[in-house]
Amino acid sequence: MRYARLLALLFSLCCLPLFGGLAQAQSASASLYAGEVPVPDQSDEQRAIALKSALAQVVVKLTGDRDAVNGEAVAKLIESAERYVQQYTYRQDVATVDGQPLLRLSLVASFDRAVLDRVLRDRGLRVWTPAARPPVVAWIALDDGSGPRLVDGSDPAGRAMQQAAEQRGANLVWPRLDSPDQAQTTAQIVWEGDVATLSADAARYQTDTVLIGQLRRIGDNWSARWTLALGGQAQPAWESRDADLSAALAAGADGAVDRTRGRGAAAAEERRITTTRVWISGLRSAQDYARLFETLGSNDLVREFQPEQARGDGVLLKLTLNLALDRWLAYLPPDGALRLVSAAPPVDGVEATLALNP
Repeated sequence: MRYARLLALLFSLCCLPLFGGLAQAQSASASLYAGEVPVPDQSDEQRAIALKSALAQVVVKLTGDRDAVNGEAVAKLIESAERYVQQYTYRQDVATVDGQPLLRLSLVASFDRAVLDRVLRDRGLRVWTPAARPPVVAWIALDDGSGPRLVDGSDPAGRAMQQAAEQRGANLVWPRLDSPDQAQTTAQIVWEGDVATLSADAARYQTDTVLIGQLRRIGDNWSARWTLALGGQAQPAWESRDADLSAALAAGADGAVDRTRGRGAAAAEERRITTTRVWISGLRSAQDYARLFETLGSNDLVREFQPEQARGDGVLLKLTLNLALDRWLAYLPPDGALRLVSAAPPVDGVEATLALNP
């Protein structure tokens, strides 16, 4: 029975595109070093205050630790936020409050990655490296009395859970099913906590990490049971309870981050600076070169890159990475801008060949 379920679920999923998945992984990595803060105006005074709040957000994302900003060393770092900012801009959007449009102004600031990593480590904080941040596939079902149904990123409560994860630098991936019948069948699988079936699809997202949540309405509260599966193995479950559904889901995201961050601590020790040369083909226009450089520039695992030779539709690049080349190649998203051609090309001085996807 389980194998029939597994085949049915995998067949339905393999026919679908990723939903909010790894196509955004590189930009999500870059956003670890950016913060966004509401401001009343664009005055120098408000900007200075907002930059400190933005840097505090970044520290929490980089460490995965909500309490990291409470230490004296980090407090002094945040007070000097203007020293570390690379750029800032203001963003306006319109929100609806009590049925009325309201104009909101926010400051968006990004901070120097290399300097901030070094400063945090100098202050005794462990930076939770992107290589140690697996995407977390979220299978969440809730029952409000009418039977279990799936929650995803389109639900307001799902968006609150997504935001809770992002605030701590984690990347939730929401699977998507194509029909109500598939969704109902899968909701029952999630409700039963079938770890093997739900973990089998994780490889599509280049991760082995799955969060399974079952939430039940009991009186005025939501009672939740959470299970994190790593490599298909269920870890000890935990529970949360809250009257507010968004808060109950956010507790699940926090629990997943606590457990994956601890797991990532050992992986972070494997971080090492690597210099390598790769050949990238498929560059047929200035726009292609611009897209390639933007992709590499927004990838937090790439410290720097330098073109050394161009010929035909390809370019030889010298890359300086934050980890070994094979690990960087493994983290390339399957539907991203770059795809691997060969990890062992028969060309002297070239350690990998890639191609820019059209």
